[in-house]
Amino acid sequence: MRALLAALSLLLVASGCGLLGGDSGADAAGGAGLEKSRIKIGAMPIIDFAPLHMAIQKGYFRDEGLEIETVGIPGGTTSVNGLVGKQFDISVGNWMSFFEAQSKGVADLKLIADGYQARPHNFVIVVPQGSSITAPQHLAGKRIAVTIRGAIAELLAKASMDAHSVDHSGVGWVEIQFPAMPAALKNKQVDAAVMVEPFITQAERNFGALPVLDVAQGATGDFPISGYATTAAFARDNPKTITAFRRALQRAQKEASDRGKVEQVLPSFAKGIDQVTASLVHLGAFPTRLDTVRIQRVADLMTVHGLLPKPLKVDGMVMENLPDN
Repeated sequence: MRALLAALSLLLVASGCGLLGGDSGADAAGGAGLEKSRIKIGAMPIIDFAPLHMAIQKGYFRDEGLEIETVGIPGGTTSVNGLVGKQFDISVGNWMSFFEAQSKGVADLKLIADGYQARPHNFVIVVPQGSSITAPQHLAGKRIAVTIRGAIAELLAKASMDAHSVDHSGVGWVEIQFPAMPAALKNKQVDAAVMVEPFITQAERNFGALPVLDVAQGATGDFPISGYATTAAFARDNPKTITAFRRALQRAQKEASDRGKVEQVLPSFAKGIDQVTASLVHLGAFPTRLDTVRIQRVADLMTVHGLLPKPLKVDGMVMENLPDN
């Protein structure tokens, strides 16, 4: 009898170790022990962040014990300001805004995950039908529309023009929002426009816009566009929460390699994209790991074009001890 009780005691001790130990799977699968289970995410209604919405809709964050509230933001500057002002805990954003803020001391940021990478036909300089601009060399000295001066579209356009030996020093860069670019082309307010999807597809379908230069090919091919960041303070105080967030997001990033799944989610959140447009747009890539060598390209190109006050090493911005799923 004593032997039986001893055996049962050993079994209970072994079971208890499995239930209480850190490697039991409770933290990994259910989000147990998170520093913060309800988090706010600054989110833009654009293609780049389809996996974020896939993860929300499919319950991947819930599986990690996280409750997500998205806060709509219009652009990269808002993402940085929102993080600094604690309006949200994590934000999507373009790498350029994150790097500029870090370099100028506006914010102390930590990078969590890669988001989107350019593929051919994601960033294109287009012209109206009948334009005399039929080759990249014809862009010299022209008026070219961009949404914001010094942002990703202008950076890629200049880098691509450099690669084609086009002098862009005399280009007139005109700030016009994407939806208004077709009309600006038609009314000859500008000669060309740097557009992104889904606006490229819409302009080609509805206005007959013609591509002159794909600025996401060659030297700028596979260019990193956007990702996810938080403040150094939030990263320091909430490492388990960040790891759980990243784990759920990466499940969706991996699924985003299936175009059909991306098409399905786009109309539910992306501005100006219906199901037909979703089936036609050219998609970029959704990386599943944060590669500092790859995103360093952004900081280096910004430095070359005078958009950073000094060179920036992005590996110092990456949150330490993140698992590479």
